[in-house]
Amino acid sequence: MPTSDPRQYLSVLQKSLWFNSLPPVASQRLLSEATVQHLGAGQQLFLRGDSFDGIYCVIEGGLRLTGIAPDGQENLFSVISPPTWFGEIAFFDGLPRTHDAQAVGPTVLLHVSPARLGGLVSEDPQWAFRLAVLMAQKTRLLFFALEAVARLDTQAKLARAIVMTLTQGWTAVPDLAGSSSPLNQGSLAETLGMTRQTVAAGLKVLQDQGIVKLGYRRVTVTDWPRLCDMAEIDAEYPPNSLHNENPS
Repeated sequence: MPTSDPRQYLSVLQKSLWFNSLPPVASQRLLSEATVQHLGAGQQLFLRGDSFDGIYCVIEGGLRLTGIAPDGQENLFSVISPPTWFGEIAFFDGLPRTHDAQAVGPTVLLHVSPARLGGLVSEDPQWAFRLAVLMAQKTRLLFFALEAVARLDTQAKLARAIVMTLTQGWTAVPDLAGSSSPLNQGSLAETLGMTRQTVAAGLKVLQDQGIVKLGYRRVTVTDWPRLCDMAEIDAEYPPNSLHNENPS
């Protein structure tokens, strides 16, 4: 039965390195200001141009982040999976949303409204730093993606896309073997700007090497260290690299 108490999702939230980096008092304070939101499959969370409406965390399900090209074609930027916090950029610049966000399937979110977020910052200015750290993580992800486009071959691009999708919440788990990427073959093709045939051939190579297993609309990791090696990313990245707060 669905619950309206954010604390019931603590086991999911604790897989987020950002959430885990918060002092216990701060993480509990954040949950006290959060509300639970449910989306049906295909339901829009927000559209490009919408005003800032707070920050979110995906607890169950997932979200497609998309944009519309001048020719009317939809471009897939990313698929957000648990336990990713997002939406913080507009908190700093006050500008409208830059993309559309749509539920992939039945999705559960935590939501902290602008008023409650502002209340946290007024109560403890350290929250501005905490949110800046969250935004810095997204910047690192962007550089990883740009590097992949610039110099990696097909298999390495696919490997990096799978790794980054599974760890965009900075999941504090060193080995994600057995995890399934929310990016299926079609989504990988959209995200990387490849044809489905190229993606299928590249994934077949990874499967033949025992790195992933292909299923119906699913790519499952079977060898996490080798996948990370193929993606040229430390298998335990980031181990303890998140900038913890100075308690003084």
